[in-house]
Amino acid sequence: MADIPRTALERVLARASELQTTTSEGVESVSEERLLEIAKEVGLDLAHVRQAIAEERARLPMAETESGMLLDSLGPASLGAQRTVPGTPDDILRRLDTWMPRMESLSTRRRLGDRQSWEPRRDPFGNFLRSFGVGGRRFDLVRVDQLTASVTAIDGARSVVRLDADIAGMRRMQRNQAVALVLALGLLYAVVAVPVLFLVSAGAGTGILAGLTAFVGGGGFLGWRALRRAYRNAVDRMHLRIEQLLDELEQDRMKEPPNLLQKVVTQITAR
Repeated sequence: MADIPRTALERVLARASELQTTTSEGVESVSEERLLEIAKEVGLDLAHVRQAIAEERARLPMAETESGMLLDSLGPASLGAQRTVPGTPDDILRRLDTWMPRMESLSTRRRLGDRQSWEPRRDPFGNFLRSFGVGGRRFDLVRVDQLTASVTAIDGARSVVRLDADIAGMRRMQRNQAVALVLALGLLYAVVAVPVLFLVSAGAGTGILAGLTAFVGGGGFLGWRALRRAYRNAVDRMHLRIEQLLDELEQDRMKEPPNLLQKVVTQITAR
């Protein structure tokens, strides 16, 4: 029996899945044991298959977010990243839950199995940390609606960790600021243009009206670009911070964090 080339393997598996779907009534899933048997039969490394299964299970089904021309042009409403790190789900979630309140100003929202979520602190100290940088780093994650960690074990020593941030609220805020800017410029245009129209009807003021139109249009365009750029920069910083958290987990550097309040007080008194 001739071997199947590696380049054709993906097509064979996809076609087999299609045939299974069309010929088996009521079959909507395959057990992990059966999937591993199939993978073994076609010569796949079972360790890689187990990791792929863990990565798929770590994916968080995101709820549908509000959409629209302005919202969509701003950027994404969620972001995420995942990594294979050493440790069991319980150990990893315990380290994250110790780290988040004290170093990211996030409080626990919910724990369900191997999935846990955090949200920004709403107390005065949490609000203070939103704008105060410690060690040269701002608290970029305090603007998320929630941050969710999904941890799936690969074996007894490794797990797939996925961090998903919901930032739909921040995106709506930027959209609302853009709408407010347009309304403010429109009101300014109406207030100034009305007396200018009398000058135009009298044969003067045409240049003033043209200049006002250009000013309002240009101001709206530049303001929108600034808001969009600020949002995308914030998204980039959040994504970078999520990757850094995964780096710290991967390198097993996420130990007991220092007392953040004491660190802030020390930095203030040292100035």
